[in-house]
Amino acid sequence: MMASSSRVAAAAKASKQLYILRHGQATHNPRAEAARSNGCSHEEFMELMRQDDSLDSELTDLGMSQARTVHQHYCANKLEGGKIQLVVTSPLSRALQTADLAIPFVKNRVCIEDVREINGWLLNAQRRTKSALQQTFPTWNFDALETEEDKLWTPELESQADCSERGYQGLC
Repeated sequence: MMASSSRVAAAAKASKQLYILRHGQATHNPRAEAARSNGCSHEEFMELMRQDDSLDSELTDLGMSQARTVHQHYCANKLEGGKIQLVVTSPLSRALQTADLAIPFVKNRVCIEDVREINGWLLNAQRRTKSALQQTFPTWNFDALETEEDKLWTPELESQADCSERGYQGLC
């Protein structure tokens, strides 16, 4: 049985589109990314990330340029669906900076702990305090951060399975 055109139109209107954007290059990435492109092992990649590690790494100049390129692409193509209504990001500075540069026109902006990338071991995976983030990024809603300090970060690297489950729960 074929659906009526009005039911199809109503279903299309009720649907939402999800765009996923990874943060631009951050200060802990350049040497590790170069080594990976030259075929280094995962262990060497992680060691280079550890050597260049810093608390809640920010974007490099290249990372800022990458985010601005996303903004230019959006403006030039008016991505399908028209207007983005909500931006959700992790509370890591590089993710917040990327969103600020790539999609500055969206006013509804929230941070959720569970959507951050793999957590632990490296300091770049540890967020700043909630109050420091609020001061640095005043246009963002940090109400979902339950604690002032980063309660998720641990000295041990999170397993990929645990990271996947946490990310899934963050989207629910």
